[in-house]
Amino acid sequence: MPKIKIKKGSASLDMTAMCDVAFLLLTFFVLTATAKPKEPVIIDTPSSVVDRPTNDVNVIQLMIDKDGRVFYGMDNNGGTKMAQIKALNERFKLNLTEEEMKTYINCGPIGVPFSQVKGFLALDGAKRSEMEKVASGIPVDTSNSEANELKDWLVYGRASNKKASIAIKADGNTPITAIKIVMKTLKNQDVLNYSLITNLEGMPTSLPQ
Repeated sequence: MPKIKIKKGSASLDMTAMCDVAFLLLTFFVLTATAKPKEPVIIDTPSSVVDRPTNDVNVIQLMIDKDGRVFYGMDNNGGTKMAQIKALNERFKLNLTEEEMKTYINCGPIGVPFSQVKGFLALDGAKRSEMEKVASGIPVDTSNSEANELKDWLVYGRASNKKASIAIKADGNTPITAIKIVMKTLKNQDVLNYSLITNLEGMPTSLPQ
């Protein structure tokens, strides 16, 4: 019997549905993602060989620039920043409006005394950036509890987010005395477990002779 020849055709796969799903997922992530706030100062962190990553959420970050200025920042996971700024507004009579408190939620780390917080948050983004360049930083005085405003940011930040970890991000040229003052402030708050943010460098291939 003659063999039956099956007509050969090119195999094809309709990818239309897959493309639709991919674009829908991309659109979802673009619309729901939250942009990371711009940091107020450029900090060139020192290098280390420790590769343990810090948390992206539930974290309080204390930034110290090369001039020793201190900036306080935290993420808004679960609305914690609004809870914090409302408590600070009531305790220290900052007279912040609802709009100014929303600005605090969306801005990056803050580095001005309580007396300047309202004026800082009332500015638009460009003017806030200019003010950050000349800001004095958050007052830190471990010899005078009343003058140590970093302590108050920490107290109300940790109260609004009890899961928050703490990380110090200091410049490689930051005076060691400035870092010690921040560490002493943490110690006075019974905070003994915190991270130091560094740049990762490769492990040495051999020990020096």
